[in-house]
Amino acid sequence: MTESYQDAVNWLYGRVNFERLGAGQYTRSDFKLERMARLLDALGNPQNQIPVVHIAGTKGKGTTASLISEILIQAGYRTGLYTSPHRIRIEERFVVNRELISEENFVRLVNVLVDYVEALSGPEQALTPTFFELVTAMAWLHFLEQQVDIAVLEVGLGGRLDSTNLCQPLVTAITSISLDHTRLLGETVELITREKAGIIKPNIPVVTSVKDPACLDVSRERAQEHGCNLIRLGNDFDFELRRSWKPENRKQQLQITLPAHANDHILDVEFSKPGLVYGENIALAAAAATELSRQGWNITSAQIAKASEEVSLPLRFEIIHEQPLVIVDAAHNPASIRQLINTVNSSFPAKRVYWLLSISRDKDIEGIVREFQGVETILVSQYLGNVRASSAEELSCLFEAQGIQTLAVTNSPEESLAAVQRWAGPDDVIVGTGSLFYASELRERILAKGMSSNHSASGRIDELASHSTSGQI
Repeated sequence: MTESYQDAVNWLYGRVNFERLGAGQYTRSDFKLERMARLLDALGNPQNQIPVVHIAGTKGKGTTASLISEILIQAGYRTGLYTSPHRIRIEERFVVNRELISEENFVRLVNVLVDYVEALSGPEQALTPTFFELVTAMAWLHFLEQQVDIAVLEVGLGGRLDSTNLCQPLVTAITSISLDHTRLLGETVELITREKAGIIKPNIPVVTSVKDPACLDVSRERAQEHGCNLIRLGNDFDFELRRSWKPENRKQQLQITLPAHANDHILDVEFSKPGLVYGENIALAAAAATELSRQGWNITSAQIAKASEEVSLPLRFEIIHEQPLVIVDAAHNPASIRQLINTVNSSFPAKRVYWLLSISRDKDIEGIVREFQGVETILVSQYLGNVRASSAEELSCLFEAQGIQTLAVTNSPEESLAAVQRWAGPDDVIVGTGSLFYASELRERILAKGMSSNHSASGRIDELASHSTSGQI
């Protein structure tokens, strides 16, 4: 039994944890739904007692999950939200009506699991539950105890073999798909889609923002196999940008076209983040809510609009400091980095932008680096809280190999902030990205300590022609 909050956290992190293992330390064969099914059965199968919206995809699934959760809360439903990974505190994974699980309940539920793990463990170590399986089971227990009306679940990895895939969904949602986790999910978008479409259940409606024809073909095939209605962005629902996000008002206006059976077919919303990708996420969340409404859930278009305006999305184009403007974003694959660069450039066309970058070892590092061709103001670094971080020196070498100069090479978020402040003035923009872990560590550091203004005119970018990776910090 664990006696304190820290004991409980340490016990969980003592389990096999694929989120903290290097990419070469596990394979697809390590993912077994049999372990999760065995654990849930021992706990009385709480997942069968809670209706669910289940969400998979490469990009935007966390945002879409948060939006759907906020819509349901606005509609008056007690709503559980399960997302991963967490930013700072593990309790972020277990949220009911925007409230994190208390430390007291966290410890108590861990102790429930301790007893079951001891009972389930034995000579077949392959069936001992992993970290992610245990925290997923904790979410079910917490949601059941909190008497939620419905839960919104974000898939951890893939879909078909993910620990969340033993749920009983009312609606499934699949966000856009691109190459990520290729070693585990497949080398092509078709193979990756097949894994993610593994969350589709017989006769359960599927809403999707997938647009790539190859991905769409796989999704359509899977839906047809299971007798599901496939509700598609651009066909059954859509969005249109009405007013772009501007630095002075920080709102974009979108018009959402809902499926034909919705009470209000056209919906105008405002959203605090820039970029068309958020239009996709909002439209997808609204379409999922419309499907719930079709099944008898009392959700109005006004509640969807209000949720879009009020939802909290940390680490999604999150502005955490003014003068200089500092943005943190958890983009971590080539497609999302490309979107972020384009969004920043279009939002701040006259601004000088400094990029702080760290990348996990198990990501497509070379693909991410290629997206920065033509960018001259890059500082590479590494995060500290997870062993998956690539070293700053490794990143620097990859940039150099592709002919891209970097301003500085630093070994921590603290150092990268100190370095960028040698150059960034109050009218400039700083973007921290490349990894959720790095963006999160930057966020916590800045929110805790702020930004000092130790830049000087002599350190400005127009005098940095001689700087390259040889000028390391």
